[in-house]
Amino acid sequence: MLEIGFIMPTYRQYYYPFQNQPLVQLYLLTILEQRFGDRVNLSLIDLRGIDESRLLQSIPEKDVFLYSVGTQDFYEFSTLVQELRTVYPEAKHIAGGTHIKLFPDECANVFDSIAIGEGEESIVKVIDDVMASTLKPIYTQGAPVNLDLYPYASRKYLPKKAIVGTGLLQGENQNLPGTAFIFSRGCPFNCYFCANNNLSLGQVRFRSPHLVKEEIEYLKREYQIEAVIFKDDNAIPVNRQVAKAHLEAVGETNIKWRGQSRANGIKADIVKLAKEAGCVDIAIGLESVCQNVLEIINKRIDFNEAKEYIQVLKNAGIGVRLNLIIGLPGEPEDIVQKTLDFINEVEPNSVLLNYLYPVPGSEIFKNPRRFGITIDSYDWSRYSGTAGRYSEDELPDILFDYDKVTPFGNGVSKEKMYRNYVELQTILREKGLNF
Repeated sequence: MLEIGFIMPTYRQYYYPFQNQPLVQLYLLTILEQRFGDRVNLSLIDLRGIDESRLLQSIPEKDVFLYSVGTQDFYEFSTLVQELRTVYPEAKHIAGGTHIKLFPDECANVFDSIAIGEGEESIVKVIDDVMASTLKPIYTQGAPVNLDLYPYASRKYLPKKAIVGTGLLQGENQNLPGTAFIFSRGCPFNCYFCANNNLSLGQVRFRSPHLVKEEIEYLKREYQIEAVIFKDDNAIPVNRQVAKAHLEAVGETNIKWRGQSRANGIKADIVKLAKEAGCVDIAIGLESVCQNVLEIINKRIDFNEAKEYIQVLKNAGIGVRLNLIIGLPGEPEDIVQKTLDFINEVEPNSVLLNYLYPVPGSEIFKNPRRFGITIDSYDWSRYSGTAGRYSEDELPDILFDYDKVTPFGNGVSKEKMYRNYVELQTILREKGLNF
């Protein structure tokens, strides 16, 4: 029997690491179980909450170690692989994930084998080849998959306390037991600060509504959940017919949920249906309160329509979280005051404030000079866009400089971006608005 361990990172960069459910790892382990049965012994090695000095002691011997590597995890995983090779020299280390797709040459120097692209079929081929002693250095899965052809993620690889938690929702729903969930893959938009379009083959695929309902009912039955965080880019799909079918299916499960939505293009009748389907909070990726900035980053949002949508959500009794970014190209000198004025006007329930960092795979990362930007660090361990939500001791680490004059006007200094972010985050924290 082949011993396989899927290693989950520590997620030390997150304030609440256990809210970051290992959905990818659980999903791929479920596929391996379905394909190989009792020929493999599968486990999820969860490193969240474990002290750095005890990581090696927490990893049992396996024939194969699997990794899903994001940019923020690369340094941790590359260090861990080196250490594991000294303890378990015969083990194979195999990785997929977003960072692998973006930087295959770098990653090939760390792992025995890498899988580029979506992993449903690649991971099966990898394990087949390990069993046959014919492991290849690179596997590629190019075509987008039909999500309905694969099982939903079994949560049995983690203890219940690592799957279910409270505090996922706000207000009167904060004590409901809940977990994370995803029913789609991809984003139809091409925002220049984001890499989702680049990494998801430029289209959105949904699991069929009856399968979404089936998975939620499984979570209710096995884990007694009453709340869900939808991790999809658009928890209320932009396509009306898709949105209607999915919301009706979710509504039949009688759960409360929150997710993220496009800042405009969602009509009032779909918002009403979302509320009836259990939606209590929606995060809106507005990013900036300045229309010209939205145009520069290709957000494709009309600012006034976004304000109207916020009011529609509030009228329906759905809480609103604003997602905003400080340091975007074209930002005016008085961005802090403009942002505060907007927050005071629309009165959101919470605000998730990020600072711009050049996300690998994004247009800003690939072509920084287009925006008058010079990236000054490619140290992946520093790549994060949020700090100071809960404590003033968390300070931003800005990884780029603007030219004094950019294609969109005078550039903002790194020091000014830093001060703007800290000032806004401090005010949000004092108001109890930061998320």
